[in-house]
Amino acid sequence: MEKKLIDAALRQYALHGYHGATMRKIASEVGIKPASIYFFYENKETLFIAAFHQLLENHFNEMQRIRHRYQDKSVEQIFSAMLHGIVAHHKGDEQGTTAYISLVTSPITEIKKDLHDHMQRYNDWLVESLENALKSSYPLMSSKEVDRVIKQFVLIGNGVFWGIKLYEGEGFEEQVRLADQMLHTLFAELKETYA
Repeated sequence: MEKKLIDAALRQYALHGYHGATMRKIASEVGIKPASIYFFYENKETLFIAAFHQLLENHFNEMQRIRHRYQDKSVEQIFSAMLHGIVAHHKGDEQGTTAYISLVTSPITEIKKDLHDHMQRYNDWLVESLENALKSSYPLMSSKEVDRVIKQFVLIGNGVFWGIKLYEGEGFEEQVRLADQMLHTLFAELKETYA
């Protein structure tokens, strides 16, 4: 039941925002009385915080799966797979992505703290994971250069993520191709410098 409530909360949030996603609408979608939600969640805020956590964990878990799946591939393949993983994950759940974007700007103070904590945990994992891949392929790279490459990847990934909502069809596909080209150029420079 909790999963159904979280899914309904995310759908309602994506459609109506925080204030419009009422407990009544969520309960109606699940097929229960609004008061029944309080058996699972103390209030609307705790329901949406649980939903937000679910969105963040789903993304984090997918990135970990991709990293694990590509652990024996070249560092360029790892970066490319993770970029395409961002696209596939968020395009595959556009409603969740819409809810995520709305939740990031939500009026719930606790969400801002949770987002910061989650992003710190995700960034720590991402830096460690990608740093190991880069150092393995380019052992002469300085820590400063590794940090620069990872920050560039994060910027490219963020651009693609936001592009999901800004561009459609061929326009979005072009954005992904451009992001791929940027990664390819970045790794061509690394190969030239450190090969």
